[in-house]
Amino acid sequence: MSDEAPRPIRTRPRWPWIVAGVVVVIVLLVLILALTGGFTGAQNAARSTGTPSPRTTATSSANKKPTGCLGGKERDAAMVLAAQKAAPHTSSGAVEFAAALVRWTFRSPVAAPVEADEVSRFAIASDASGAFKNLAAQIEGTPNPSGGMVPDGKPWYLSTVPGVWNLESYAGNTATVTIGSAYVVDGALSPTLRASSTFTLKWENGGWHLLSGEYRRTTQELFSIGTPFTGGC
Repeated sequence: MSDEAPRPIRTRPRWPWIVAGVVVVIVLLVLILALTGGFTGAQNAARSTGTPSPRTTATSSANKKPTGCLGGKERDAAMVLAAQKAAPHTSSGAVEFAAALVRWTFRSPVAAPVEADEVSRFAIASDASGAFKNLAAQIEGTPNPSGGMVPDGKPWYLSTVPGVWNLESYAGNTATVTIGSAYVVDGALSPTLRASSTFTLKWENGGWHLLSGEYRRTTQELFSIGTPFTGGC
């Protein structure tokens, strides 16, 4: 009973009215719970047996942190293509594809012209800068892309196992990513030799494509600010 209700003439104590009002409320509450199955829980149990609604979890593939090994452990055109197909239209997907490009591009012996032509056909953006339109010519002209870090003739490649990444910018359909990696020379992971490469990517035709590349950060700077890959290869 609310305070705003008309007050009866106070010819007797008020407490019996208050107690009666409380009892009425309790009785009504009991009836409501009984009718809706509140005591037995049967209604809730019946609902739980239905088909559960789909949920989005934090571990969905689109939200996973970059592994640095998307596409597999090989360093060939098939790996780059697999990474491109698997990389989602997210910043993490851009990082994964950039890491795949680093693992494929920087090695010695370098990719054969036929393989470089194949990668050019599916991995280069339609409006890429001129130097990247012909990967075969660029790779053939740089037989040792280590820049002297590894002597000519020694086999080597870059690994993302101890690697890091830094998202320089992301605008939905374009992304600039810097990848930090380590040299593997003669099959042994170098404890000191590191590399830093920055790629700008574009999303088109359902996948990430290379737009341009540069050396933006020193390895010391990158490894001090970069985020480690969750796996690497």
